[in-house]
Amino acid sequence: MTDTAASSLPTPETSPDPVRPGSGSSPLGSEDGSRAPKSARGLRGLFRITPYRVTGLLFLLFLVPMAARLPWSGDIGQHASTIWRLRENLSHPTSPMIDLPGDGSPYFSPYQLFGALVSLATGLVPLKTLHLLAVMNVVLVITGLGALVRALTPNRWAPVVALFSYFFLWGVDVSVWSGYESFVSFSLGLSYPSAFGAGVMFWIWALTLRLLGRVPDRAPLSDSLLVRIPLHLLLGVALFSVLLSHPFTGIVLCMGMAGIMIGSLRVIVLRDWLLWALSAAVVTVGVLAWPYWSVLELKQSAALDDMHRGLYNHPLNWFGFALLLGLPAMVARFRRNRLDPVVLTFALVGATVAYGWFSGHYSWGRAYPGVIVMLQLAAALEAARVPWRQWTRNYFTGIMAICLVFGMWVQSGVMFYLVPKNHFPKGVVENVQAWNPWPGYTWAGKYLKYGDVVMATGERPLVQLPAYGYYTVEAGYPDPAIDQAVLDQRKKDTDEFFAKNTTNTRKTELLRQYHADWVMLLPKDGEVPTGPEFQVVTKSPQGEYLIKVSKP
Repeated sequence: MTDTAASSLPTPETSPDPVRPGSGSSPLGSEDGSRAPKSARGLRGLFRITPYRVTGLLFLLFLVPMAARLPWSGDIGQHASTIWRLRENLSHPTSPMIDLPGDGSPYFSPYQLFGALVSLATGLVPLKTLHLLAVMNVVLVITGLGALVRALTPNRWAPVVALFSYFFLWGVDVSVWSGYESFVSFSLGLSYPSAFGAGVMFWIWALTLRLLGRVPDRAPLSDSLLVRIPLHLLLGVALFSVLLSHPFTGIVLCMGMAGIMIGSLRVIVLRDWLLWALSAAVVTVGVLAWPYWSVLELKQSAALDDMHRGLYNHPLNWFGFALLLGLPAMVARFRRNRLDPVVLTFALVGATVAYGWFSGHYSWGRAYPGVIVMLQLAAALEAARVPWRQWTRNYFTGIMAICLVFGMWVQSGVMFYLVPKNHFPKGVVENVQAWNPWPGYTWAGKYLKYGDVVMATGERPLVQLPAYGYYTVEAGYPDPAIDQAVLDQRKKDTDEFFAKNTTNTRKTELLRQYHADWVMLLPKDGEVPTGPEFQVVTKSPQGEYLIKVSKP
């Protein structure tokens, strides 16, 4: 993008990123902006005030209270239940959601293991532990994104534009999925492994660029093996952690590393290949030696594919702003340098998402965020090349400013999670997209204890009760470690239990079969069991019955 209003994107003949006179050019197709001052040494560098640190602090001032609030939504129950099982038995945890002996599960990841260790060390229950993990994830994402963008360009304002793009350059509808880091989705999933994976992914990409000497206006890292070996070991451990904690983010991470390395093949010498082989060896050993689950046993799940089919249905509604601005920016980067790491990563991840569509394995749509973040980065890096005084006179940045403002409005429903809706005008509440947080089940804790099995139906009980350490008969989530026939049978038996024509004798048989001493349901979700063996002990504020089953 040039500095004139007549041009919206830079032509191939222009220098990579001329923002101000005196800015240097960058090797290997990296961005150029105003030359950053040399890094201060020691404490001066740590406390230097930069535009991104100020912006990141402002986001932290919102997101840390959000982590303290941590609205009940989506997969929190699954993650808390997994931490419970590890917390109770680190060597042989039981199945996360249902009362089955421990036979491993892909849900037992390094992230969840870390959460269990934090829970044990602090004495906090898993739900409270997730608040701490959420704060850690916020810091990882904000600092990691800044490190990555600084590795791509010395322009001090580029990370600021990238941060706003990452959270707000999405579409006219809000998509809430783990790994989809729009501001609403990210705020609801602060404690998820996907948030952890995203933050570590950015840091690994930044480190990879630095190790390959592809960071503009910064000297390459020391060639000393005393420096390089620990960094490659650290990189291997981090990559292994992401791959097992959130495999879809891990796939995007690996493709991003491949995109970076493809552009450096001609400068990588034998010693460098050996160091990268060291990182790969750490990942391989870690994955193969992981005691809770073997990736070699992980197979494509039809249930997971059906669950993710909807990810391909509304790309323009969900990602329209990113596509509108990211695609022309991506073309401009490709015309300047066909080995640009942003372009190559976009192509690799895009091919993966396309494979999911054409093959019918729709779970690969979970790699979509890798496509979107590359579009967001491309748009942000192009926009940052234009001085602020030129933004309103440049077509590209003018459109981007409009999209960012509109994107903030689309994502503004997140404010309702910190401030009740009754504090806002009715017109705002009625015209902003928001998800109502679920109420919890702390009220049931007066009667239930850890390990109790509950016959329950309805989405909320099935996905929330395990977060408190209880089990349900029907699993709230698919688990590749459990035979699908077992999960289907449990669902069938649960449906039979709550059917109107099921006798009490049959209900008692089902309860005995699954060692269930409690029943919970909303009247609208099934038939409330009656009889001398079923005693209603309490009713929740939402109208759910908690029923104690008397043993014969």
